[in-house]
Amino acid sequence: MLRTPLPRRLATAAAAIAATGGALLAGSAPASAATCSDVDVVFARGTGETPGLGITGTPFVRALTSELSDRTVSSYAVDYAANSSQTSAGPGATDMSAHVREVAANCPSTRFVLGGYSQGATVTDIAVGIRTGTSTGTPIPAELSGRVAAVVVFGNPLGLSGRTIATASSTYGPRSKDYCNSSDSVCGSAPKTGTGGHLSYASNGSTSEGARFAAALVRAAGGPTTPTPNPTPTPATCVRDSTRDHVSADRAVSLYGRAYARGTRDSLGATSSFNVVSLRQVEGGWQLVTSC
Repeated sequence: MLRTPLPRRLATAAAAIAATGGALLAGSAPASAATCSDVDVVFARGTGETPGLGITGTPFVRALTSELSDRTVSSYAVDYAANSSQTSAGPGATDMSAHVREVAANCPSTRFVLGGYSQGATVTDIAVGIRTGTSTGTPIPAELSGRVAAVVVFGNPLGLSGRTIATASSTYGPRSKDYCNSSDSVCGSAPKTGTGGHLSYASNGSTSEGARFAAALVRAAGGPTTPTPNPTPTPATCVRDSTRDHVSADRAVSLYGRAYARGTRDSLGATSSFNVVSLRQVEGGWQLVTSC
């Protein structure tokens, strides 16, 4: 189930939630235990994308939510300009860090998955303390690093310097994954992980693979899970009707003028509007009963 803790900027959170099918929790008070999710995905979109999770973040969050179906998963779209000059990455990192600090303070059991695409990957680099030379921002405090279960980025410009988060950060490196497609020049000489160019991460399986990577680390980190509720038993349907109408409603089949219950093959007698019998719905079909 997808829930969203109260974010620092409600408008941005609303866009993120709309992209992933979640619901916005009304109000402006700090998040409480009742609104805290087990996992909060903090994702920064790429250059030029409209505010929200973006073309890569949206399928990534959707896939991770599916992978962690036994946990509540929320998402937050980093609020930054994503401008073409790349100078907005630093302020984006500051926003990412501020969101993590706020949620961590109000939700002591929530773990985080950080991610970004293109310039959004640079946002993530800066937020985890990697100097990129593009712009500067406030990193996530060292004391909260243990709350970050995984870091997943796509088309990371850090690769232009021959680095990945795994090689550039001793703290987050073991929990990180850089995806760089074979024809993606934006991530430069980083190890190639898939085919396609800079726009192919959502279509070549990278977002799904990244979600599986992150989900495995979330599980390894432990934490609460949401029990699967026992389904409420559905009362069995019972219909009393003529064998002809049972056949018309596909509750029975007619062979050589005789009706048989669909699935169980119980003999119902002649297929006729005058032959009235009762059928109860069972697993795999219908069963002849004395009465409804």
